[in-house]
Amino acid sequence: MHIPDLIKKPLYQLIAAGLAVVLGITLIVLSLHKTVFLVVNGQTEEISTYSLTVKGLLKSQDLHLTESERVTPDPGTMLWGGELIILNIASSVEITADGESNTLQTAERRPANILLDRGVALFPKDRILVDGVAAGNDLLLSLGKSHQIQLLRGTPITLEFENGSQQFISDADTLAEALEKEGIEVFEADQLSKPLNTTLNEAPIKVTLIRAKPLMVHLADETITIRTTAETVGAALAQGGIALQGLDYSVPSELEAIPVNDQVQIIRVREEILLKQEQIQFSSEYQPADDLALDQLQIQTGGEYGIQAQRLRIVYENDREVSRELEKEWVIKEPGPRIIGYGTQINIETANTPDGQITYWRKITAYATSYDETCPGCSNTTSSGAYLKKGVIAVKLDWYRYMKGMRVYIPGYGFATIEDVGGGVPWSANWVDLGYRHKDYVPWSENVTVYFLAPTPPPENIMYVLY
Repeated sequence: MHIPDLIKKPLYQLIAAGLAVVLGITLIVLSLHKTVFLVVNGQTEEISTYSLTVKGLLKSQDLHLTESERVTPDPGTMLWGGELIILNIASSVEITADGESNTLQTAERRPANILLDRGVALFPKDRILVDGVAAGNDLLLSLGKSHQIQLLRGTPITLEFENGSQQFISDADTLAEALEKEGIEVFEADQLSKPLNTTLNEAPIKVTLIRAKPLMVHLADETITIRTTAETVGAALAQGGIALQGLDYSVPSELEAIPVNDQVQIIRVREEILLKQEQIQFSSEYQPADDLALDQLQIQTGGEYGIQAQRLRIVYENDREVSRELEKEWVIKEPGPRIIGYGTQINIETANTPDGQITYWRKITAYATSYDETCPGCSNTTSSGAYLKKGVIAVKLDWYRYMKGMRVYIPGYGFATIEDVGGGVPWSANWVDLGYRHKDYVPWSENVTVYFLAPTPPPENIMYVLY
């Protein structure tokens, strides 16, 4: 197309063409404008820019890169909008390790990586201090600030025992901490060639440990294990803070050597003086009372208890009584007897029975049993020599001495003579045993009335008090 042809075109066409050119330029300019996100040392900022690359963006923000800075993504990366650009500006870090110190600029945030970048080898027991504080693996340095990194090497420790040695490296500050971390318990009685508070400073250290022997001490209510270097039981107990006092003793004794089984028993001994008072039972004395009927009792004078004192020495071993010795005994007050009057008046009386009228001088209630010649210890002959049959009865020996040959009447049994001795029953003081032949035997187990038939025997044959 020739210029004259353009001139010949209508004016509106020229204007339209010009507007199209302007619009195109505007679109190109608008396409170059974009928004990105810039993070500098952890601080995020939204930026509108026409920069084509990361490097151009940083330059537009007056941020100039050196070898120590670190930027992500790469400085030559094209920007299209929405990108996240991270810039870590180098920090000044002073490193002290293995006796040397130097300062460097770095954008690395992990202390261990900084040391590795400097060619400093790290070992398991090494410790890293950042600005004087122990740094964990997750610690990140603050960017753009000065820091101090100190590497503390583990201390090589050689621990020698009586029968061997052990070597280890410790990151502890003191010998006590190092042994504790290694699980090596040092007891109070152990001998250590260096104090437990010895400071560890990375230089190798050699320590000798002489173990005290364990000794089991058995007390009354517990067992204590102590450790000792002593040779005798007494010295070992003293070293373990276990004192024997007063009458206390040990097994083996204090002067003996520590036993092969490494066990000692402590016996705690104490004495107690006991003053004790006891009542002295008064006795009963029987005296005849002419104003009382036979078999009647009446207390004439009440008895008085006496008082007896004792002094006892009681020995306890481990709170268990092992001996009780009576050191002295005396009577503080003598007892006074109880005077019981027993009746001596005898009255002859009569009674009608199924077997006729009887005359008697004494009537008592007694518990009746029965026996024949077949019972254990029995025979056909009684204690008096009489033949055992119905009409022969037995009483206790005390009664028999007075009543042998006396005639009695017992309702339901009949007339009888006291001719035999029996053992009695525990539940009744008054007792009679009714005799039978085996073929006629009748069992008895009940209370009965016993009539002692007249005439009255002479006074020396009367048992005034029945018991």
